[in-house]
Amino acid sequence: MSRALLLEMTSAELRDAVANGALAIVPVASTEVLGHHGPLGADVFVADEVSRRLAERVGGVAAPTIPVGEASDMMPWPGTLTVRPDVLSDYYFDVCRSLAHHGFRRIFFLTAHLGNLAPVAACAKAMRRHGVLVAQVDWWRAAARVGADLLTTELQPTGHGGELISSVLLALRPDLVQLSAARGTEPEGGLERHLPHTVISGGPFYTYPGFRDFTSSGAWGDVTHASAEKGEAIFDRAVEYIAEFVERFEHDPLPDAEQPGSLAP
Repeated sequence: MSRALLLEMTSAELRDAVANGALAIVPVASTEVLGHHGPLGADVFVADEVSRRLAERVGGVAAPTIPVGEASDMMPWPGTLTVRPDVLSDYYFDVCRSLAHHGFRRIFFLTAHLGNLAPVAACAKAMRRHGVLVAQVDWWRAAARVGADLLTTELQPTGHGGELISSVLLALRPDLVQLSAARGTEPEGGLERHLPHTVISGGPFYTYPGFRDFTSSGAWGDVTHASAEKGEAIFDRAVEYIAEFVERFEHDPLPDAEQPGSLAP
């Protein structure tokens, strides 16, 4: 059976995968607070498992997860790590440039953290000028879309550390989730006042709140109805949903290179 993880492949196996038309999957995550009940590596654990299952499903090659992202809003809470967006975009570009040097012409970012979307987009535009096609998925938004009918909490089921995220973590790493420690502490009126005006609200007004405008614990939302069974169902649906997109993406025409030449780092 062919391998799906780049780290487990030999150089010769990687060469053969490229020759057979495999695309590269680049999982990018974050190391950040998840309230009092979730592990700092939640996004990393999710990105690892999604990218593995996705690569197996579509015949792709999953690169190592990049575990630190743009999480400056969460820096007030211990354990959060962050990288500046421009540095992150350059880092992503160098990873993609390496993959392209070895023959990959289609690269798919599995983005498990909102703050990484813009740096990935900048990287994608830069790679396109070199004739490499890049796409990405916002994992948590995809999971929320396909799992909406399974979420039963009235209070922010898709909130940071809420029912959605906690259920997925209970399915993947139940040993690291402490539901009894969850706290629904929020600054008075913060969600109602700011949430409609964030970059994910659809506009047209944006107030650019800090994370502490939403929460004093590093999370929000009720986890009462979170469960491993619910998390596994959402996880499976989301992987299939993303795989269907990737299978179409694999047949998208490649862009013309505006900057031809070597992509060697």
